[in-house]
Amino acid sequence: MGRTDDSEHLNRRDFAKRVVAASSAFAAPLIIPRHVWGGPNYTPPSETITRAVIGTGGMGMNHVVTNVKGQTPVTLAVCDVDSGHLARALERAGEGCVAYSDWRAVLDRQDIDTIHIATPPHWHALIGIAAAQAGFDLFSEKPFTRTIHEGQVYRDTVARYGRMLQINTHGRFGNYYGYGATRALEKLVRSGLLGTPLTVRVGRRQGFNWKIREWSGRTNLTPQAVPSELDYDLWLGPAPVKPYHPHRVHGSFRGYWDYDGGGLTDMGQHYLDPVQYILGKDGEAPVSVDIDADPQDSEAIGTWRRMEFTYADGCKIV
Repeated sequence: MGRTDDSEHLNRRDFAKRVVAASSAFAAPLIIPRHVWGGPNYTPPSETITRAVIGTGGMGMNHVVTNVKGQTPVTLAVCDVDSGHLARALERAGEGCVAYSDWRAVLDRQDIDTIHIATPPHWHALIGIAAAQAGFDLFSEKPFTRTIHEGQVYRDTVARYGRMLQINTHGRFGNYYGYGATRALEKLVRSGLLGTPLTVRVGRRQGFNWKIREWSGRTNLTPQAVPSELDYDLWLGPAPVKPYHPHRVHGSFRGYWDYDGGGLTDMGQHYLDPVQYILGKDGEAPVSVDIDADPQDSEAIGTWRRMEFTYADGCKIV
């Protein structure tokens, strides 16, 4: 039997009246918890974002949100190969969060919406691709990936599976960059008032100077014993097997080609990405890159003095 027209057009007010009438038959009021309806300081379950943070060291720990009842997002899982990091993250997240030492177990969760990837960059593409294939949306720390090819495969996979991905690059999405609002500068350049080609100079004081040496590697490391709290094999993952030394891992891994690209890939996401957006170059890459630097070691990333990116129309970023 089909439904009548009246049943098909039952509105919310009629529904509420019927619910109240039905509840009166039990001689007790129908009480619906406040968090179901939402309102000030309460997010209804249908709009609550559930998340997992994979990699809870320095930057990852900053993004472990303490769970507050009725508010979003909710951190349901934290994951790290260092048991010390993991214990601190679990304590911060609080009630409702589960700790994992292997990121693959996190992807078995059906109640998580988004995966926040805060591992070293050599893991970004592999975890992100697997998460997209498993149906998760993604938020990733910079740099996007360790290599250009990894980034292209990662990007294409996210698109193929219809997932959402955002990189944590506040320079583009924030309201301020250098001496003006990022979007306003992009609009000004697009108007043609400044002419073309343009040259943009990003000074060391914009954030590169203190990163150049801090994120440089060392060439004289002596192998040391792996700490008991660290699963070093899983930390290495897809990277080449190298003897353990603390300078290769937590806090200083950016100085080694196996895992990252030094201060440029670390801060370039923040300071060069907005410039590329302002110049309208999202759809293209530089046609030439000139670098003033000493010869680089095959493993340890060294310092550099100047880089110049030139685009097909003559625009430059220095």
